[in-house]
Amino acid sequence: MVVAYPTLTGEIAKRGIKKTVIAKRLGITTRSLHNKLTGTAQFSWPEACCIQEVFFPDMDPKSLFQKAENPADQ
Repeated sequence: MVVAYPTLTGEIAKRGIKKTVIAKRLGITTRSLHNKLTGTAQFSWPEACCIQEVFFPDMDPKSLFQKAENPADQ
């Protein structure tokens, strides 16, 4: 999988958070979440805030949503 947000994707895996739970909380499909994580689609500001506040309150949102320099190389 091409990863546009390596820190976010890594933290989801490290903490064992199911992507279906994140998608449900955001009110989107798991496919839509996948598209956002790969950079095919963009996260909205409210979605990014929700992810950070609900699932990663201990992390700085700027570092959490830091984009990969070239996601195709991942």
